[in-house]
Amino acid sequence: MMIRGGKVFLRPIQPDDFPLLVGWTNDPEISRLMEGDYPATLEECETWYRAGLRSRHSQRFALCAAKDGRLIGDAALDHIAWRSGDAELRIRIGEKTYWNQGYGEDAVNALLDHAFSTMNLRRVYLRVFAFNQRAIRCYEKCGFRKEGRLRRTGPDGEPTWVLLMRLWKEERAAARLKAARSMGNEPQTA
Repeated sequence: MMIRGGKVFLRPIQPDDFPLLVGWTNDPEISRLMEGDYPATLEECETWYRAGLRSRHSQRFALCAAKDGRLIGDAALDHIAWRSGDAELRIRIGEKTYWNQGYGEDAVNALLDHAFSTMNLRRVYLRVFAFNQRAIRCYEKCGFRKEGRLRRTGPDGEPTWVLLMRLWKEERAAARLKAARSMGNEPQTA
């Protein structure tokens, strides 16, 4: 399965991707921004990969730049609850030269289109460290709203806040309709 955005495409993760995925997990600048468990060794990555292939409650993707196909990150819809229509979104841009250029926003939007249209989910939520302002701005541009916060141990071992954010399918559809009307365009369904 391939999911296309404007700047990125998402494809299934392949074993050739493991060294980069593990490298990003072990990069201190990247790992301090991550909430959740990511594989830190090639062996852990193999186990993580196989578990993802067997699970109907997770869809994991390699995130590639559309212009050259380069692997720049990974993304997932995790903890998928099919009956309630919920899933948790996770994304990381591991290639730092692609930070602050809209690749994350494009990937999140493409993944949301997939979640709401193809998978027919009702709500997508995420967790993000409160100090990760770049990610929070990206999520808000994509329509996510802050819903709560939890006190957790941060990556440095110190207490920190984790923000809970969510987006309902109806909110995304309404926001897209409003944006299309303000630009004088016909709305696209999501």
